[in-house]
Amino acid sequence: MMNETKASIELDWDKVSGMMPAVVCDWKTNEVLMLGYMNKEAYAATLRDKKATFFSRTRNKLWQKGETSGHFLLVREIFTDCDNDTLLLKCEPIGPTCHTGNRTCFFKKISF
Repeated sequence: MMNETKASIELDWDKVSGMMPAVVCDWKTNEVLMLGYMNKEAYAATLRDKKATFFSRTRNKLWQKGETSGHFLLVREIFTDCDNDTLLLKCEPIGPTCHTGNRTCFFKKISF
């Protein structure tokens, strides 16, 4: 059973050294689309704009998914895990999510 909470829920930014993992899935199918990282500023921008915004660890700056490609992730719901240190964004993808053109970033199957 899922419990609804307000956006003011206390996220544990200290536990993740200010960089929270954010799993993104399709809001209708629950297919995992990507994993990104958010700092407080990226989280606030996501809440404000209702478009997934992340912190790029390689470029050391905020980036809104789709800002150059037009393939935005429209945020429909946000959940936190039981420890408040990981986010789940249920999004409506506008176009493919992966920069390679694939629908999801998780398309490389590892055989074992």
